Amino acid sequence: MKQVLAALGAVALVAAALAVRGLIEGDDGGGRDATVVCPPELAEACQAMGGGTTVVVQPAAETADSLVAATSAGQAGADVWLVPAPWVEWVRDERAEGGADELVGEPTDPVARSPVTLVVWDDRAAALEAGECQGGVTWRCLGDAADRPWADVGGEASWGRLKVGLVDPGSATGMIVLGGATAGFFDSPDYASNDFGGQLTGWLGALGADAAAAGSGDPVARMVTRGPGEFSAVGALEVTAREAAGRDDLRVLYPAPVATADLVAVPIGDAGSADDIAGDGDLRRALAEAGWRVEGEPAAEGVAEDQALPDDDGLPGGGVLRALVARWDEATR
Repeated sequence: MKQVLAALGAVALVAAALAVRGLIEGDDGGGRDATVVCPPELAEACQAMGGGTTVVVQPAAETADSLVAATSAGQAGADVWLVPAPWVEWVRDERAEGGADELVGEPTDPVARSPVTLVVWDDRAAALEAGECQGGVTWRCLGDAADRPWADVGGEASWGRLKVGLVDPGSATGMIVLGGATAGFFDSPDYASNDFGGQLTGWLGALGADAAAAGSGDPVARMVTRGPGEFSAVGALEVTAREAAGRDDLRVLYPAPVATADLVAVPIGDAGSADDIAGDGDLRRALAEAGWRVEGEPAAEGVAEDQALPDDDGLPGGGVLRALVARWDEATR
């Protein structure tokens, strides 16, 4: 009997040790068997997840289109999608309008957030404030001044023309940046696709005149490394713009109305692991370290914690944003 009790005691000690080890290493998703699809912008953070999670990296537009067209959850090849909320809204609406069964479930509360910002060279911002943008640099005035000679909008002729870089609007986070910029054009997030008239098209065309130069990479990094001749201003999420924070020669602005990218985890089919993914400690820490705002995690350097965020993402629905990206493509090609 003593030997049996001793053996049981040893097993209990091993189990306790493994539990403690899991807590120490942050493996709070132990035993989870889920495939998570993430856009490239989130690849590194997603790959930090443990607990048997398989990560598939795929552009958000490809995932969205495949989910709209899928006839079953099995065709999706994943259990959970981690993406800014409007992408989920668009998939749900498109499937409903097409008479298809629901495929994606209710998204979780935001896992992480990042506001839309403008990064502007300090002397260029001062010139705009003295000229085209008196009262402060806004999305509306920046688009009005974009692609024009600096001499016409308050700057020096030697600066050439005002070039704006934007995160690729076709990407997971780029659609959010474009949506926030357009909220600045309308001075409200409550716009619809039937508001997309010729004036907006012209404004988007000027704002995106250098879209090809911005490419699909990080326009903030290009701006910082190549100087004001590359871009006078860049629109990006704070998670990217923070690399310019704290520099005397650059300003990171949060033009009103502030919009945010709110990352959510959404179950695909009958998968029940979205809440587990949303609460994964390794993922949350990795997102925070990358510059996302994650509740309960310390903010990374360059994140303006004194900048309050709206209660919601300050954006119209996902269908409106996808229509906006299509209008952008028309205006900039």
